[in-house]
Amino acid sequence: MARLRSRPVLALAALIAVAGTALVGVAPAQASSVTKPVVTLTVTELPAQVRLVPGEAVNVRLSTNVTTGYTWSTKMVGKKGTVAVSTGAYAAPSTDLMGAPGTTTWRVTARAKGTAVVRFLTSPPGEDTHQNVGSLTVIVQ
Repeated sequence: MARLRSRPVLALAALIAVAGTALVGVAPAQASSVTKPVVTLTVTELPAQVRLVPGEAVNVRLSTNVTTGYTWSTKMVGKKGTVAVSTGAYAAPSTDLMGAPGTTTWRVTARAKGTAVVRFLTSPPGEDTHQNVGSLTVIVQ
């Protein structure tokens, strides 16, 4: 009787070992085909603070009225190479009303560990003076 009981136990153990090997062989291929959902964080009010990991990005969207002649610029303070800031992209307003503001959007991408502050500055027409409108503190972990 002891021999009969040990054979099914050995057969079951062998079956589990083969199944486990098959699952381990399949799992990495399945994992690579799964894509992470893309989440875009958009900041519309400053000051703000975000925590990112290298490769992640955040959009900063601010109201822009090009009819006034004011222009936007950015200045980064902090550890160089921590973030990359795109050139602001202007989008016209979705209305035909005269003087309606559009938006300007910058993409701030985390590059390396550290802390950086992106300052958003506005300049009146024909002047070289800049007024700090607000800042985005980016902590890259």
